[in-house]
Amino acid sequence: MPEVLGPQTILSKALPTGVDAATVAQVMLRDGSDFGAFLNDLALAIGDFNQGFVEKWGGLFSITDEPYLEYPDGGAVTRMNALTDVSDPDAVHSTTAGHMLDIKPYGGALGGSWRFFRDARRAQLEAMIRTIMRQAEDRLEWELLNRLFVDTEYAVGTAGYNVGLVRTGGNVSYTPPKYAGRDFSNHTHFYGFDSDTAPIKTLADVLNDLADSVAEHGHEPPFTAIVARLDFPTYRGLDNYVDFVAPVIQMVDKGGATSGASFFATGQPAIANGVAGYYQAPAGLVEIRATARVPAGYAAVYKSYGQNDPRNPLAVRVHPNQGFGAFIVSEAADNRQYPIQKVTIEMEFGVSVGVDRTNGAVGYLSTAGSWSNPTIG
Repeated sequence: MPEVLGPQTILSKALPTGVDAATVAQVMLRDGSDFGAFLNDLALAIGDFNQGFVEKWGGLFSITDEPYLEYPDGGAVTRMNALTDVSDPDAVHSTTAGHMLDIKPYGGALGGSWRFFRDARRAQLEAMIRTIMRQAEDRLEWELLNRLFVDTEYAVGTAGYNVGLVRTGGNVSYTPPKYAGRDFSNHTHFYGFDSDTAPIKTLADVLNDLADSVAEHGHEPPFTAIVARLDFPTYRGLDNYVDFVAPVIQMVDKGGATSGASFFATGQPAIANGVAGYYQAPAGLVEIRATARVPAGYAAVYKSYGQNDPRNPLAVRVHPNQGFGAFIVSEAADNRQYPIQKVTIEMEFGVSVGVDRTNGAVGYLSTAGSWSNPTIG
């Protein structure tokens, strides 16, 4: 063996000639796990995803396995008549309207050869799981926001329709019931606001009018607004905007080595879980949730009655045998040591408006001043 003079340095750790460092790293970094452990990690991730999605968006929708929804088709509401001891009241009944809740399967897959799962690095397996969960989240969020923000009626079968919030015209005729003495014939909850021609409208007018449109049907504040993240700086500048302010505790100076009061601040950031702040509209307090999926100028206001409440604006139809969210569909292979080559993650659902088509109003602020459907990101 040849001799080398001098002390050892960090350079002495280099691999000898003829040894490939990348190939050695692949062997040293492999997880040594099996597909069963991977499947267990995936199941845990899916459970966390399903629960987290309901916690984040559950106030916007309710879950049902019904293929359609039916509700009173309004119009005039007469006062109940006074009775005498010999009166024979007339029987009353109500006409109804309804719409379909379509349901479709969605899915993606994770897989590879049995040698891949034997020798894969832990980071590779975790990245696969995170990727498929992001795909599921993207699909669910898009379906919810697209149904909330657009007035398009989607055909279901030969005569059914998946509809949005109340609007004028359309294939499914619907008039909200009279409320507080007000008639709602030829009524819509999709509005255009003109930012160019007098009287010039602002985002404050959008929130004020949308909140009033929801409140006039008997929905009580507080309300929730979903707005474009690009518009968030403008919302923060509104006069009636209520920002998150960190609570500050003042410590009384005891006369120690330093003088003056000490301050300790804790609180939430400007945007926490999508909630950007609050706005005090004439109709009541509005919670503002900002998302990059909504284009600039658009906003939707609705009343949330809590997670999975049927009075919420949207309804999510699920298969009665599967329930809400993602689930695993395994595919068997011939190898007994690694019996699965591919695992499919699926969701089966459809989104439509709920039984109360008045719980929500959408606006678009633009120079044109007219309503047009947005493209949800």
